[in-house]
Amino acid sequence: MSNELSTAIQELAPDGLSPRPGSPQEQKSSKTRETILEAALDCLAEHGYANTTHNLVCQQAKVSRGALLHHYPTSQDLMVAVIDYAFYKHMTTFSQMVGSLSDESRRNRNTAIAIDWQQCQSREMQVYLEMKVAARTNSELRAIFLPRARHHDLVWKEELLKVFPEWRDNMPKLDLTRRLTRAILEGLSMSRELSRDSEAEWALITFTAEMVLKIRQGELDFPPPERVEAFKQAVSANVKRPRSTASKPARRPHKNAGD
Repeated sequence: MSNELSTAIQELAPDGLSPRPGSPQEQKSSKTRETILEAALDCLAEHGYANTTHNLVCQQAKVSRGALLHHYPTSQDLMVAVIDYAFYKHMTTFSQMVGSLSDESRRNRNTAIAIDWQQCQSREMQVYLEMKVAARTNSELRAIFLPRARHHDLVWKEELLKVFPEWRDNMPKLDLTRRLTRAILEGLSMSRELSRDSEAEWALITFTAEMVLKIRQGELDFPPPERVEAFKQAVSANVKRPRSTASKPARRPHKNAGD
């Protein structure tokens, strides 16, 4: 299988990272941009979104504030570039690693699930998940992150068809399978600090790989729409929303006159 990156992934590379050959000025500018983005990834991975500032990125990148503002005039400009850069690096590595697998390893052992899990632990994916969580309560970041994430989702689907051609005949099943896989891997990644159980993680990764293989081979399938609807109706009819358990303020004892 070819390791050549798809056009969709190549287009995710932030502006200015692909200088024209023979242009020293563009090459210098490209190197500075890459240095800034790498420093931003380091800061976000170590300090989180809320604590990452322009000054911190400048210190990490060893560039002046003027140099950073020349390439990324606003925080929004920098964050858009970082989001794309993180996903671009993640997808580039994933696609190249899966592309190097033999057909036997990819089709019959589903080793790509293990690659995906390992890539979930990468700095780039940890930063991406950090920003995904932060965007839930930060409206400014949400306005930046969600449109980029939706675009990345389309790129992800396109790339999966390239590296897993055996799924081409069943796009709806591929879409549901990738959503299920992402939910499992991202959930495991975000909770691993709590559990710290490598054996349990790999048991779940192995189970996921075997489950996905059975889905592709037709031994396991997603429920048809009528079963989904019947389940939703059963839930609606039989599962009541829990009542609020907020405690009421204690009533003050009644005082008699003269107490």
